[in-house]
Amino acid sequence: MVVAVEKELSDLKGALSERGFDVVSLEDYNYPIDAIVYEGSAFQISHISRNNMPESTMSTRNSYGVFMINAAGKSVDEIEDMLKHRYYSPLF
Repeated sequence: MVVAVEKELSDLKGALSERGFDVVSLEDYNYPIDAIVYEGSAFQISHISRNNMPESTMSTRNSYGVFMINAAGKSVDEIEDMLKHRYYSPLF
């Protein structure tokens, strides 16, 4: 899973990489991504380009779109679980 992380979250970037995720810089990576981890309420949607989300006819990926996680107030364990299960909060 390719996870794009904001530059300011360098500790989180390292921790996710250690847990086996393919972590890239949100601001600089211009290829398909599966998820974005950002912090705060001022996310720059301009960081997502058409190259990050190719059309379904251009790729062999199983899913399309980008899963977005606001890291504010979340531990690395919580973010890892959210990435693995693609959920925002417990269902129960």
